[in-house]
Amino acid sequence: MQETSKPSRFNHYLHPLQSIASFWRDLPLAIKGIGLIALPLAVLLFALSSLYMREQEATQLENKLRLALENQRDIQTVHSQLLEASTGVRDYLLTGDKHFLKIFFQAEQLLPQLLTQLKQQLENETQKQRLAAIYPLVMQNLHDLQMLSKNESDVASQDLIAQFKSQVNSLDTLRKEIESLNAEEAVLVARDQQEVFAQRQRNITMTLIAAIAGILGSLMGVWVFSSTIVKRVRLLRDSAAHLAKAEALELPSSSRDELGQLSNELDQASQLLAKNINDALQARHEAEEASATKSMFLSRTSHELRTPLNAILGFAQLLEEDLSPGKQRDSVALIKGAGQHLLKLINEVLEIARIESGEMSLALEPINVRQLLEEAQHYISPIGQIRDIQIQCDCQTDIWAMANRQKLLQVVLNLISNALKYGPDSATVMIRAYQQGNQVMIEVEDQGKGIASHLKERVFTPFDRLGAEQTKIEGSGLGLAVSKQLMEAMHGSIHMADNKGLFWLKIPFAEPKQTRNPAELTSTQQPKQINTDKKTILYVEDNASNRALVQAIIQRQTNLKLDCTTTIHEAKTYLTQVCPALILVDLHLPDGSGETLVQSIKSSEQHCNTPIMILSADALPETIARLSSMGIAHYLTKPLDVAMFNKLLKELLT
Repeated sequence: MQETSKPSRFNHYLHPLQSIASFWRDLPLAIKGIGLIALPLAVLLFALSSLYMREQEATQLENKLRLALENQRDIQTVHSQLLEASTGVRDYLLTGDKHFLKIFFQAEQLLPQLLTQLKQQLENETQKQRLAAIYPLVMQNLHDLQMLSKNESDVASQDLIAQFKSQVNSLDTLRKEIESLNAEEAVLVARDQQEVFAQRQRNITMTLIAAIAGILGSLMGVWVFSSTIVKRVRLLRDSAAHLAKAEALELPSSSRDELGQLSNELDQASQLLAKNINDALQARHEAEEASATKSMFLSRTSHELRTPLNAILGFAQLLEEDLSPGKQRDSVALIKGAGQHLLKLINEVLEIARIESGEMSLALEPINVRQLLEEAQHYISPIGQIRDIQIQCDCQTDIWAMANRQKLLQVVLNLISNALKYGPDSATVMIRAYQQGNQVMIEVEDQGKGIASHLKERVFTPFDRLGAEQTKIEGSGLGLAVSKQLMEAMHGSIHMADNKGLFWLKIPFAEPKQTRNPAELTSTQQPKQINTDKKTILYVEDNASNRALVQAIIQRQTNLKLDCTTTIHEAKTYLTQVCPALILVDLHLPDGSGETLVQSIKSSEQHCNTPIMILSADALPETIARLSSMGIAHYLTKPLDVAMFNKLLKELLT
């Protein structure tokens, strides 16, 4: 009986263990996880709480250091403001120009505020005592400067000289006190930095301990869980792969634990993903519509700004031709120059917007660099003669680069123009071009001091003109920004030297382009006979100032007659009765777009061969390309270049 009782007694103890194991298997994963990571989590929480307290201490030390740095900065500001105020009053006494007193008045307002702020922020008692001694000295110095600033006499009296010497002596004494205050604050800053560094080292040690504790706890949990959930995790992994491909999932839940819930959530995620794909397609469609709206805005902005400039610059050119040399002609030249500067700013703003939006694509072809530089030198030499600046070009013969000729010429002209504007008078601007490996180098160097190296990043920032407040030279701050983006669009780059007036371009080298035989060119360019009969021109334009400008230009030519209409309907009615020799069309008309009129004319048997010239303020490349594909003769953007307009008139009416 005793022998049979032993197994039953063993089973008596085994049964509770089996029950516990079964209970453990049936527990949710969350409860299992809590049991497995409770101990390492407690260790980790202890380490993190300690780390948190250390971090709080470090934050307090950093705040203390920051306050000390601010105090040091304010002390230096007080010192510099005193010097600037004294310098401003001295310059006023020497020159009598009251503009120098602005610096003193600014310091007079700022210094009491700085001293009050320092008094509130200083924590060291010694520093507070020093500041208390400095404060009346600062006020006395400002008072002395105030008395000096009230001097209106051009003659330096003995009293004024004595008063000035007294102020200088008191300023020297004050500077020594401020320097002592600043030196002591520097010692405090260094001490605070050492404390912050030591605290950070302690924090790093605590972080390592917390990380190790977390890793050990995680490894234990992974080891226990991997024996029971690997198969289900693999199933979920395969399902996730299908989900990544945006494929629909069917995951029936086999349990109520966390993995079963995860299966349900993946199934919901697949449905949400399908919805998100549809939303993304909708968002893309909206983005494309927004891009189209932006293009319309650029077109409208260009039109609204260019339309008034058309009349201003057009009549300015005509007045400049009519007036004899003198004061009135010089005034007209100023109007013309200001209008052209505004037009350049508009063009640069629109161009940089197109580049940044990726709407500008440049056609690249082999360019003869020497010919391009000689052309740029020819264009800009008259500007250099104004300041007696010589432009010299040193270029190797037969160098070719892969670029867009118009845009590369624009970049080169911008660099030479900057050299002429910011370089010294009666100097030399040197242009060099040479091949270096598979790159073509173009250098533009003036004899100026250049730009400091720490300001290089600002040079190519749009609208950021270095030293603009110290110069009267006009500019938009866009030239170099546009040049940089144009060079990148041509797979090139733009660079500048440190503390030297030198910019250079890097452009990919290209093989020389084959040119046509000169004999072939001359054989196809036969002189044209000019018809001297009076010819009629139709101008479709609703803006009165634009019509008046073109009327003034046409009246100067006796063999031309201009008829004007203001709408598409009036133009079509006119064309049923008259066959003009040339049609000028604006795109923005009251009853529709000028493109509609162009299409109507081109589809008409009577007028399909009549040349059409577009005169529009819309300067977007896509608009110009679209109209050119419709068969127009020329597309001129407003404001009109009167000389170019007259030249095209002669060509089209010959």
